[in-house]
Order: sequence, then structure tokens, then C-alpha cells
Amino acid sequence: MSSQFIYLSILVASIGTYFCRAFGMFSAKNIKVDSPIFHWIRCVSMAVIAAVIARIVFFPVGILTESTMLVRIVCTLILLVVYFLFKKNVILAVSSSTICFVILNHVL
Repeated sequence: MSSQFIYLSILVASIGTYFCRAFGMFSAKNIKVDSPIFHWIRCVSMAVIAAVIARIVFFPVGILTESTMLVRIVCTLILLVVYFLFKKNVILAVSSSTICFVILNHVL
């Protein structure tokens, strides 16, 4: 693969990405926050995030496969509990589940 092809691929991908972002920015002025389309977009976004997290927990790739499924599930549950108990504090939830993950991987 030549370096020119790589640069051209990066350029085309960048143009596509920034075009979509610009289109979203200009079309967002016409969407009300409480509209059905905005609610649908929010639901689809949450579903995609949930699917990615489920894939990481149940079908890990790379070094994450060295941890047991029990550890991954327990740490995910701890993340959710801390997130909702502490008023949706993302930093505290991620930090506590990361610490739990490290500790459980060294113990088990």
C-alpha cells in the first residue's frame, strides 16, 4: 500500500466526518430538545452504548480476555450501582469499578 493511498484515505475520511458534523450542526437548529426525533436519537445513542458495553463484557478482545467473566460482570454492576447512588457521577463510578477490576484480577 503506498503512502499516497493512505493520505488520500485519511483525507476522504476526514471530509466525510466533518461534512456529517457540519450537517448535524446546521440541522440541530431545527430540532427541539423535547421533540420525538430528538428522543429517538437519544434512545438509539444509548442503545449503541449499551451494545458496545455488553460486547466488551461478554465477548472481550485482546488483553481483556485474560480476566474472567465474573470479574467483568461484577465490575460492571459496581459501576452501575456507584453511578446511580452518587447522583450519576461518571468519574467516581469509573474510578471505583477500575479499582475493583484491578483488585479482583490480582485476587482471582
